[in-house]
Amino acid sequence: MRIMRNKLLLLMILAGPVALAQTSNNLSSIAKFFPAAAVLSGGDANVQSLVGGYIKPVGEDFGALMNNGWYSTASTHQRFGFDISVTMNTITAKSDQKYFTPSNLTGVNYNGTVQGNNQTPTAYGPENDAPLFNFTAGKNNGIPFLGPGGGNISKDIPIGTLLVPTIQAGIGLFANTDLKFRYTPAFSINGTELKNWGIGFQHDIKQHIPGLKMVPFSLSLLVAYSELTATTDLKGYYSDPTGGGQKGLGETKGYTAQILISKSLAIINFYGGVGYNNSSTTYSIKGSFLVDSALSPAGSIPLVQSVTLKDPFSQKYTANGFRATLGMRLKFGPVALNGDYTWVNSKGLMTLGFGFTFR
Repeated sequence: MRIMRNKLLLLMILAGPVALAQTSNNLSSIAKFFPAAAVLSGGDANVQSLVGGYIKPVGEDFGALMNNGWYSTASTHQRFGFDISVTMNTITAKSDQKYFTPSNLTGVNYNGTVQGNNQTPTAYGPENDAPLFNFTAGKNNGIPFLGPGGGNISKDIPIGTLLVPTIQAGIGLFANTDLKFRYTPAFSINGTELKNWGIGFQHDIKQHIPGLKMVPFSLSLLVAYSELTATTDLKGYYSDPTGGGQKGLGETKGYTAQILISKSLAIINFYGGVGYNNSSTTYSIKGSFLVDSALSPAGSIPLVQSVTLKDPFSQKYTANGFRATLGMRLKFGPVALNGDYTWVNSKGLMTLGFGFTFR
């Protein structure tokens, strides 16, 4: 079991670094919005508006991803039967998630992007299209500065734009009920530390419906809860010598309830599910930041009026609603491979899984 656990952890780490490394770079670059706070008043609201618009699609999608990949069959284990697997959940950004419109800025004017777009790229947008701003009041009046370009995560992950790897296991208990749990120990890629855990129960409900017990398909109920924490090191971005601890902290919590159905034909198992999805993601920027310069098209420019920001950002993003999944699993002895597609929150998610199962 120890060897199997180590192999699964290695597979997860090899599969995930591209997404996590790119995400780390995206979240670090949001500090380029911080000069918008160097105004006479309203600076904190400027940062909330700009950073919030930039990371909103990622905050919403992390919740959907964390509620995915819980099953590859509606069949439950026999008592003490078990499975262990690694799943990769990925989601594709919609075109309207790649840009946002800055609003309610005080003492700062938005002038479009370097490529002439009227909207600002989000973390899903093109990385070479940075927004242009200039101060319109106070001691910094007239000074221009650049915000961050988009993250363009899909450049490195052709099948999607955001990828979350998960180690998961399940064991049969009693009354055709499985206990499921997922746990990914904390590991760091390019300054971002990611970890997650979750617990769920899957119960065979066909046994309680008269006339269905002998019909050759499986029907079950799944309820599950999961959490994910991602911490990005922001040291070096406007570091304040009087205080440290600069970091970005993303915390996602989600639960799902679904009715599952599956049918096995030789080595192939077709499965699906419908139900409800609920999640919330809180993203915060912690620490003290001394903003005394800004990046302009001509290079770094010192600000006449600097500003010190303490814990400058925190917003919560929620996503809930109907979800539906269709998938297929191939089983070769104890080895199982699966893939499925889920429709949730008007978006498509793809799950790929590899693991071992023993009835």
